[in-house]
Amino acid sequence: MEDETTFGSVQERTSAGWGLLARILKTRFTHAFENTSAPFEICLPDQSVHRFGRTAPCFRFVLKNRSAVWALASLDAGRFADAYLAGDIDIEGDMLRVFELRSTMGDLHVLASAWRFVQPLVFGQLKTNRKAITSHYDIDPEFFLSFLDPKVPCYTQGMYESDHEPLHVATLRKFEYCFDRLELKPGDHILEIGPGWGAWLEYASSRGVKCTAITISQVSVDYLNGKAKELGYDWEIIFADLLSYVPDRKYDAIVIMGVIEHLPQYDRVVRKFMSCLKPGGKVFLDGSANIKRYQLSSFMVKYIYPGNHSFLILHEFLEQLSKTPMRITELFNDRQSYFLTFRQWAMNFDDHRDAVIGRFGDFNYRRFRLYLWGATYEFLSRSLDCYRAIIHYPE
Repeated sequence: MEDETTFGSVQERTSAGWGLLARILKTRFTHAFENTSAPFEICLPDQSVHRFGRTAPCFRFVLKNRSAVWALASLDAGRFADAYLAGDIDIEGDMLRVFELRSTMGDLHVLASAWRFVQPLVFGQLKTNRKAITSHYDIDPEFFLSFLDPKVPCYTQGMYESDHEPLHVATLRKFEYCFDRLELKPGDHILEIGPGWGAWLEYASSRGVKCTAITISQVSVDYLNGKAKELGYDWEIIFADLLSYVPDRKYDAIVIMGVIEHLPQYDRVVRKFMSCLKPGGKVFLDGSANIKRYQLSSFMVKYIYPGNHSFLILHEFLEQLSKTPMRITELFNDRQSYFLTFRQWAMNFDDHRDAVIGRFGDFNYRRFRLYLWGATYEFLSRSLDCYRAIIHYPE
């Protein structure tokens, strides 16, 4: 039976070899987390257990070595993420509650932040875009399909009417909304920017719409060409960056779902919309949003979205749009739907943990686990918003 002693709100069983580290944790954590709303436990490498908070713990950090202890004691979110991805720290319990601790941790990593803006200056925006997309998306499609909805594998949010409905129902509702608001009909020709794994293309094609898509993920190109052949559709999949794409036709509508985050050059984006769209045509656009440009954690910059990726800054986008004849006809904040979507993705991913690790390795499992649960919390805590818009190009 464990021999436990108590200091403040912390229960501990320490061995002599870990006494110093236990005292460091006490000093650093008792003040920071004594009254935390997300009580938790820390298990040191000697199996001593330290509890923080006044009620039953929601989760546990299991520290496997001294590097893990120092990373956690630093109260630095970037160092903690590095240690977790290295396998030095395990997290057990409620992953969503873990991120309630984020506000008490620092995240100052100047070099990583600065490189985001130096990179496009050195290599150019198109090469920076391609490298960023490759690092995130160019994994075997089965990796993403392990957490996307198996019936409608769309990598953006659904449109929920109830918190308890299945994701595929919410996603099909979004597709129906998009189809209806764009006033599409059989024979129309659309351009999708960033088609992912073809969920929207399949929906539109089944209703008689001709589909062209552009992407800078070669994995996506290959996957979609194979899927089109399998389904019997004549999709035109073009490997091209939107900023350099020169269309040889005008489209009846443009669909850009969850891609504007990769395109923060809004002046160039709205001009490209006009060059691709027939007068009288419409654009469906949605994306995760913030109020300040380039607000990404060092973890996200390092492991998920490198380059000068930015959440949608709505007022800046609208400013650029106002300099053109194009006009917003509908605009909604659908933050709750993105929270519900990310939560379902995160749960799906954890359900497939063993298969993901077996095929793609522990590192890829850990980095996407942090990403999916972290994003879920950002929408839940209202740190991120999600907008969807219909944009009209008058004749």
